[in-house]
Amino acid sequence: MFNPQTNDNTPIIRLNSGEYLFFLFDDLDAGYKRYQYSIEHRNADWTPSNIFQSEFLNGVNTDYARIHKNSFNTYQRYTNYQIKFPNEQMNIKLPGNYIIKVFLENDNNPILTQRFAVYQPITDVGVMVSRFNNPTKKELNQRLQVQVASGTQDLLEVPDGAKLFLMKNNNWKEGFFINRPTFSRSNLLTYSDTNILFNGGAEYNWFDNKNLEVPSLTTEKAFRKDSVFHTVLRVDIPKYNLPYDDFPDINGNYYIRNNRFGNEYIANSEADYSWVYFALDAFEDQNGLYAPYVVGAFNNWKIDENSKLEKDDSGLWVTELFLKQGYYNYQYVVKNTKTGQIDPTYVSGSFWQTENQYQALFYYRPWGQRYDVLMGYGSGNSRN
Repeated sequence: MFNPQTNDNTPIIRLNSGEYLFFLFDDLDAGYKRYQYSIEHRNADWTPSNIFQSEFLNGVNTDYARIHKNSFNTYQRYTNYQIKFPNEQMNIKLPGNYIIKVFLENDNNPILTQRFAVYQPITDVGVMVSRFNNPTKKELNQRLQVQVASGTQDLLEVPDGAKLFLMKNNNWKEGFFINRPTFSRSNLLTYSDTNILFNGGAEYNWFDNKNLEVPSLTTEKAFRKDSVFHTVLRVDIPKYNLPYDDFPDINGNYYIRNNRFGNEYIANSEADYSWVYFALDAFEDQNGLYAPYVVGAFNNWKIDENSKLEKDDSGLWVTELFLKQGYYNYQYVVKNTKTGQIDPTYVSGSFWQTENQYQALFYYRPWGQRYDVLMGYGSGNSRN
């Protein structure tokens, strides 16, 4: 899901502004299927809001993916489906969090879901990112300060009504809520606690397989075998004990492209698929305490068996994923097998110099309201 107005994976639009989102997916079985979708309203913490559908939605209750196209000139056959939202059949009435569900028979058994948000600019949200230096918290080295201002809404009408959610690089999983401001006035809330910290992390690894037959800088070799493309990436190494390495990235995102077209809408049905081989060397799992995974926007940052790396006979930690050709960012994270905690800094380290984009979503529940209203959205970059 992406916003064509900003051309990134920020799934956030402004209410009644003409902005829209594209939701795209492929069916590798190929051949048309009547994929349907529905929209659900959620509270700030993504629990069901339990308000009536007629309160937050104009139009029909469910619709089907009207835009679809079979792949052309590809070895892997597939059908690409696109949902533009809002559209003539369905439109949002209220600001807040939403989930789109895609299904064939019943929306109680969705094939896939995706989060997005719609905000109404009742408040202005300003975000400032600065360096944080504390030897006892070496991995937490970027500090956020946020101001929320409104000329119309009394922000102290309900003392506990405000919730500020901060996330990093459009990753809903790498974020947290702040429920109380540091300073407050009726028209201004200031969040400047010194504990509002994120790990800077490192610049994302990347690979480019827009040309599936010619290796890029980070590709060891590219070839086709039995009508299937293969992209073998160069072996990565841990960087936590190395100096900061500055190179441009796209903050964990990815773009579907091929070398024949620069237009992503054509590449959606004319880009092919390839097995992409990831390998990590010199990884210390501490006798099974840490399990490594490869994640990014391309797999929705999921920690599962598909993204898990396993140790092979040569001592490398490897996995392979079947991905559509394009330009990708990715990173290695570890999961503590005892506590379940995810650590994105164990392999690549954390540096205050790293360029990151932060998003701030301000929710407020006015007096008598039954749901959280997304009243403001702002973003800030660690280098601006």
